Amino acid sequence: MAKIITVWGSPGSGKSMFCCMLAKALTRDKRKAIIVNADNSVPMLPVWLPEQLVPANASIGQVLSSVEIDTALTASHVTVLKAYPFIGLMGYCAGENPLSYPEIKYDMAVGLIMAASKLVDFVILDCSSTMTNVFTPAAIESGDLVVRILTPDLKGIHYLKAHQPLLADSRFRYDRHMTFAGLARPFHAIDEMGHLIGGFDGLLPYGKEIDRCATEGGMFQAISYCNQKYTASLNKVLEGLEPEKEENQPEDMPEHRQEECADEQFK
Repeated sequence: MAKIITVWGSPGSGKSMFCCMLAKALTRDKRKAIIVNADNSVPMLPVWLPEQLVPANASIGQVLSSVEIDTALTASHVTVLKAYPFIGLMGYCAGENPLSYPEIKYDMAVGLIMAASKLVDFVILDCSSTMTNVFTPAAIESGDLVVRILTPDLKGIHYLKAHQPLLADSRFRYDRHMTFAGLARPFHAIDEMGHLIGGFDGLLPYGKEIDRCATEGGMFQAISYCNQKYTASLNKVLEGLEPEKEENQPEDMPEHRQEECADEQFK
C-alpha cells in the first residue's frame, strides 16, 4: 500500500504547486506517485499538462461517478506525465464543471483513494479549499500524513478558524496536521499570524521563478527554483513519511525470530 499524503488549506496558498514539487521530490529515486485532484470547479489536467493532449475519457469524474471503483478502473484513468513517467495524474478534463457529473459521494471518494494507493508508492491528494466537496474531508481522513497550507494573512487565519469545527471528529486527527505558510512574502507578519494558530511548521516562500512556472504551465519544473526554506519544508514532509524502525518488528516476537525476519528481508 502506498503512503497517502493529503494537502489542504486556504484558497490561493500554493497547494497545487506544493503537490507538484512534492511529487518530484518523492520520485527522485524512481519510485512512483499519483497526484489526485477532485476539484470540479477548476479542471487540473489542462493546468498540469497544457502541452499534452489529454483524452476526454481520462477524467476523474468518470471514476467517481461509476457504480464500483477498483484498481483497474482507477489505473485506466491515470494520465502519465510524458516528461517524467514516474508521476501519474488524476483530475478533471478541460471544459468540465460541477454539473458535468453527479455529486461526489463520500464512500466513492474513499474508494478512489484506496484504489490509487494500490497502484504506486505515494498518493498525493490535492484538495479543494471547500469542505462541501466531500473529497476534501475524505482525503483528510485517509491521509497517512496531512499537510495544511495557509496564506499567512487574515484570510488564511479566518479560513482555518471557520473550518476547524468541521474537522473536530477524531478521525480527522486535526492536531497532527503539519502547517505551512504558503506564498509567504517578506512583508507578512509570519510570527504574529503563527501565534494565532499555534505556529507554522515551515514556510513556502513566494518566488518569482516559481510563479513563472505556474503561469507558463511548467509546474513540474518549479522544484529547481526552491529556496532553502521551501526545501526545508519539503524535507519535513519526507522525514514525516519515514517509517519508524521499531514498527517493523512486533514487540511480542521472540528475539531469535526477529533476527530471522530481518535476515529474510535482505535475501
